[in-house]
This record gives sequence, C-alpha cells and structure tokens, in this order.
Amino acid sequence: MIRSRSNRTSLVSYAVAVLLSLVMSSAAAQDGAATPDVATLLSDGEFYLERGDCSLAQFYFQEALRIDAQSADAQVGKGRALSCQGAYAAAIEAFQAGLAIDPNHVAGLVRLANTYQYQFQADPSAYSGRLADALDTIQRAESLDGDDASVQNAKGIILYLLGDLAQARTTLERAASLSTSDTELEDMERSILQVNLGRVYRDLAELELAQQAFRRAVVLDPTSSTAHNNLGDMAYRLGDCSTAEYELSQAVSLDPSSLSAASNLGIAMFECGEIAASLPRLEHAVQMDGAVFLPALFTYLSRAYLETGRVDEAIQRAQHGALLSEPPSAEAYYWLGQAYQRRGASGDGERARDAYERAIEVDPGYGPAQESLDNL
Repeated sequence: MIRSRSNRTSLVSYAVAVLLSLVMSSAAAQDGAATPDVATLLSDGEFYLERGDCSLAQFYFQEALRIDAQSADAQVGKGRALSCQGAYAAAIEAFQAGLAIDPNHVAGLVRLANTYQYQFQADPSAYSGRLADALDTIQRAESLDGDDASVQNAKGIILYLLGDLAQARTTLERAASLSTSDTELEDMERSILQVNLGRVYRDLAELELAQQAFRRAVVLDPTSSTAHNNLGDMAYRLGDCSTAEYELSQAVSLDPSSLSAASNLGIAMFECGEIAASLPRLEHAVQMDGAVFLPALFTYLSRAYLETGRVDEAIQRAQHGALLSEPPSAEAYYWLGQAYQRRGASGDGERARDAYERAIEVDPGYGPAQESLDNL
C-alpha cells in the first residue's frame, strides 16, 4: 500500500524520536551526572515546531516534562505540538495542565483559545460551545496583558467567528497597531494578522480597506499563499482582472493543494472572459479534496463547457452543481436548464422546464429562470 507523504513524514519523525530517545537514554546511562537540560529541550522543541515537524517537537517537549513535570512551558509546547497534528482534545488537556501550573501563562491562554477555535471549526456540530470557551479564555489572557498583539489577534478572530464584525474590526485594528512595535512578532505573524483584518473589512463591504490589508499581508510575507489568494480575490471583486489573475496564480504556485486558490483562479478567469483558459483550472479544482463542498465550482465548470460547446459534459457538471448545493441554489438549477436546452435531445425540453421550475421554487424572484421558462 502506498502511504501519503504526510504519513511517511510522521513515520520518519516517529522513528527519529525513538532513536533520539534511545541515544539520550544510553548517554544518561553511561554518565549518571549528565542529564538533558530542560531549556535546551524546550528550544529544540520550538525549533521543530517552526519547521512544521510537530511529532518530533512533541518528543522534545515530553522529554522536558520527563525531567521537570512542573514546567508550564513544556506543557504548553506539548499542547502546541499536539494541536498542529490535529489532536485537539489532547492538546487542550496539555494546555490546561500547563495553566494549572501557571494560571498567568499568557501564551498558554492564547494557544488554548486558538485550539478551542480549531476544534469548533473542525466539527461545529459536536463542539458548538467551543467559541464561548475560546472567548472566555482569551478574555483571561487580555486581563493579564491587554497590550499583547497576539492576544488581540486571537480575540479578533473569535469575535469574527461569533459574527460580531464591528468588535472584531476594532480588536484587529488594535492588534495591527500593537504589532508594529512588538519585537517578538515575525513578519509572517504580522502578515497573518493583516489577512485576518482584511477578511473583516471584506465582510463589512469595506473592499478598498480589505485590499490594502491584504496587500500589506503580501508585502510582509511574499511566500504566503493565503495572502496572495485574498489579495487576488479582492482585486477580482474590484474589477481588476490582471491583478486578480497574477495574485491568484501566485497563490496556486505557492500552495498547489489550496482548493480556495485554485477555485478562485478558475472562477476569476471565467468571469474575466478567459473562458477557454479557465477550463483546465476549473477541471483541476473540481478534482481536489473538498471540492464537493463548493457546488458553485461545478456550476462554473458547466458554464465553461457550455461556452466551449462541450454540452454533454456541461449537463453532467450542472447536475453535480444542482444536486450538491445545500441549501438549493436557483442559479445552479437555471444553468442545468440552460444545458438541457442547449443540447436539445429528446426529452431535454421537459428536463429544462423541470430545472427552471425548481429554480423558481428555490427563489421565486430569480428572473432568468422565469424568463427562460416563459420562452420555452
């Protein structure tokens, strides 16, 4: 059986951790006076976290805890390593253990709040109360250090997810202001903060402000696919097709696995009139993991097929778009009707009628479907 790259990486990291454990145990056995230094182990764990090797980072933090079970920093580090592996329940336990040792550990409170948020986003139905837990936790951190940019950033994200855009805007603007003088923050972290602020501006329909925030994010971290993706999407919304295509192409190049960037690029190219060029982009996007959760992507691909004369394929993808949409989409049914009409085979007229009627049932005010139905 072929294992995924991530699985192979985890196995390699585990093997390295086991080997390190044996080497360290052997060294300790040969020299009873020689014991690992907790500070060094914490530093090593941080190093591997920054590299993204979370399982190996976890090993170093656990080694630090083996030497000093009362190290709040080691518990928080272990929690971070577990969280970045998606083990949110175990991460929460580790953060809580660290905070039991040091209730005023601001970084631990921020990380715990973030992990509550991640757990909610991973399964909103099972963890519907986690955003309230996250807000309570970050407010505890704020009471200890309200001028910490990371605290304000985390609070802003939680408020955004709770739907309080006005407070999220105020909080993230403050975080951005604080970040300029925070010497502990790296440009990558400042970039993420600007992306968060840009998303709030976007949802408040402050598109020019959103564009400015996303542009600052790209300047701070040119390697961020997320920053390029958001800047490209905003350029598209503002009618700047050339900038949109450039930035979205950068996002896809930086992270080929990003469904958001791939779909945004395909859709922007289609809407900007590059129909033929959008086809391979859209075809690739619908094959990516998670594409079934973006039914509009299938409708766009259907429209691209229609425009290029590939009618049978247009019907197939239009059916996908209509059936996957939840809640039902009037637009998806409209384009399914258009595809049936374009093909014009036996029974397609009735199929088109059914599709238009379904579109009107979903949205009685959807004019294109009513017009098409009247013209049948």
